Amino acid sequence: MSLLASASDGAVVEIPAGGYREQLSFTRPVTLIAADGPGSVTIELDGPCAVRADTELRGLTISGAGLLVLGASRLRLSDCVVRGAASTGVGLRDDARLSADRSHITSVSGNGLFLGGDATARLVGCELGETAFSAVHLAGRAELECEDCVVFSSAEHGVRVTEESSLRIDGGTVRDCELSGISAQTAGRVVLSGCTVRKTERAGILIGEGTTARVERCRIEQAGGTGLVVWTGATVRARDVVVAGAGKNGVFFAEDSHGELEDCEISHTTYPAIHVGERADPQLRALHIHDVDQDLDIAESARPRLIDVRVSDVAVSTLPLPPPGPERAAGGGPDEAPTLEELIGRLDNLIGLGSVKRDVTAMINVMRLARRRMEIGLPPPPTDRHLVFAGNPGTGKTTVARLYGKILHALGMIEHGHLVEADRSMLVGEYVGHTAPKTTAAFRKALGGVLFIDEAYALAPVGGGNDFGQEAVATLVKLMEDHRDEIVVIVAGYPGDMQRFIDSNPGLASRFTRTLMFDDYSAEQLADIVDNQVAEHRYELGPGTRAAIVRHFASQFREAGFGNGRSARQLFQTLTERHAQRTALIAEPTTRDLTVLSPEDVPLAASESAAG
Repeated sequence: MSLLASASDGAVVEIPAGGYREQLSFTRPVTLIAADGPGSVTIELDGPCAVRADTELRGLTISGAGLLVLGASRLRLSDCVVRGAASTGVGLRDDARLSADRSHITSVSGNGLFLGGDATARLVGCELGETAFSAVHLAGRAELECEDCVVFSSAEHGVRVTEESSLRIDGGTVRDCELSGISAQTAGRVVLSGCTVRKTERAGILIGEGTTARVERCRIEQAGGTGLVVWTGATVRARDVVVAGAGKNGVFFAEDSHGELEDCEISHTTYPAIHVGERADPQLRALHIHDVDQDLDIAESARPRLIDVRVSDVAVSTLPLPPPGPERAAGGGPDEAPTLEELIGRLDNLIGLGSVKRDVTAMINVMRLARRRMEIGLPPPPTDRHLVFAGNPGTGKTTVARLYGKILHALGMIEHGHLVEADRSMLVGEYVGHTAPKTTAAFRKALGGVLFIDEAYALAPVGGGNDFGQEAVATLVKLMEDHRDEIVVIVAGYPGDMQRFIDSNPGLASRFTRTLMFDDYSAEQLADIVDNQVAEHRYELGPGTRAAIVRHFASQFREAGFGNGRSARQLFQTLTERHAQRTALIAEPTTRDLTVLSPEDVPLAASESAAG
């Protein structure tokens, strides 16, 4: 180009509109400007253009080859296009510097932008894409800042950061990459703020081994793999990040990784929303996980810290229950947790259950002895931690299980003492691979407390064949072995069915060696339960009403599945309904009319009266 050949150092050359074919290089400072504005001048290069002096290009289209900035030179691009390079679009080495505004690097057969050595670059409002390699590749100790840029259609990574290079992205979009959107494995700084990563074949953002990164106010959408990967030894601090539609996990903490997630939202993932690998110890604070099959997948030795994690529309939740809060006193204020003696008193005050009370008292005495022996360095005697509760419905099995957990906590045998209730629907999945996570989820919720599985025999149906319940039982047996000192499991159901359940798996028979029998309530005991309901709801029994209630229960035919306590509560409801119908006919009922239950309110007594 003759005008460039004759230009002096620092000259400003305006190029008329048109197309030019050149073997171009810059060895002295110069500014080239498209005279008629951006897009009016196209320079077709015969080979790569070396930039060895401070150079500024405005409004030019460079086609056919790329720009290579060397030494300590500075290149400034404004409203330029670099396209069709046979290798890298724009490359910087040594101490070179690049400043680009509103420029495009597209359709290249290598990297769109490559920085190596100690090179630095700042891009504002630029687009880089349609590249055969990563659209942006940083190596050495290079540093790049991108503000409101678009990276797109890369055959590899959108942005790749390696060695000791540093990256800062503020705003903009990375999309349609055949590998990761942003892949960082570097000893340098990585700060991502306000950007969107969308439609990647693999991870949205990958924080590689040993890398420390900060990710703030970013969105990761439709990643083919995991949304945000924190690899072995990496640390991430992510705040106000949204991950939606990942083909695998929303966030994956690999083994020995670290970090914090705060004020983040994760949804519509194919795998569990968050995976925490072995020995990983991230803090998860103020998260909202929703519309996923499973919220958390936590490895055995992982130690995540969970603070204010909310879930909604989650099929399987493994979110551990928070430690139980302090008990509430009758007046509503906080009170100390009940003492062991108070809990034993509550057990003693339960109606009926004589043999159960004796068995639990015996176990309490053994556990007290075990604790005292351990305090003086002696081995504890064998204890039956896991129990079978056999009995018909309504015989107080859940009530006793809840008290039992609190008693074990008071004895120091388990950490929290809370009760998690489960049944077949909570443990067994609908398709292959779904059951183990569901069973694990329920089990993890109960760690430090009691897992109470009602109608447990349903996990081993007669002639079950390939029923998924077998997988739930196998998973449960393994978890009980892995957490033998952290949980108590109680299985409950009809006596005959429970023996069949225990016999269905050798692991169950070795772990459930003690059965507590919950006998049906007598007519007098059922009447006592009604008495409690009457007092609780501030009614009274009139003369002869209790006797009528006892006759009512005594006359009932007790077939398999008799409701026991449930029947007593149902009778009380019937009493109040019949009482309401009767008093509705009184024009001005007195307080006594409104509170006293009469024999005629008892169904059996009413029928006997009619017969007489």
